[in-house]
Amino acid sequence: MDSTELEKKLEPIFKDTGFDIADIKIYRAKSLVVQIFIDKMEGNVTLKDCEEWSDKIGSYIDMNSVITTSYVLEVSSPGVDRIIKKPSDFIRFKGKDVKITLKKPFDGSRVYYSKIVDFKENTAYFEDNLKFSMDEIQEVRLNPDDTELFKKIN
Repeated sequence: MDSTELEKKLEPIFKDTGFDIADIKIYRAKSLVVQIFIDKMEGNVTLKDCEEWSDKIGSYIDMNSVITTSYVLEVSSPGVDRIIKKPSDFIRFKGKDVKITLKKPFDGSRVYYSKIVDFKENTAYFEDNLKFSMDEIQEVRLNPDDTELFKKIN
């Protein structure tokens, strides 16, 4: 099972909860590791949120035999440099600074720094007249300003 399949199977338990799946990573170490990054629509994801969602997700996976082998489940927040991958993410984070990594170079580079302007018809629009289809994009992540991050700490 890949991360897209797992996300589709888990979506029903997130419906109308104020939480969403930001990303899923599945890999094999000594055992199968399933990392689920959850996002909260209002406010920040807390440790308690992660604990509660770990219980919910683990129970759902086990009761519905979604994963049939032994696995390690890790639930965490998406972090300050969270991934932007769904159309709703692009709309939610419109105007935010991002780091764009492309699958193949465009105009001599695979990495661009810009701001999200819009998302339409499977295409992400950025400042400086940059636009890329989702097929061209390897990854888009928030690129928060360090000075803003440190202001929140103090």
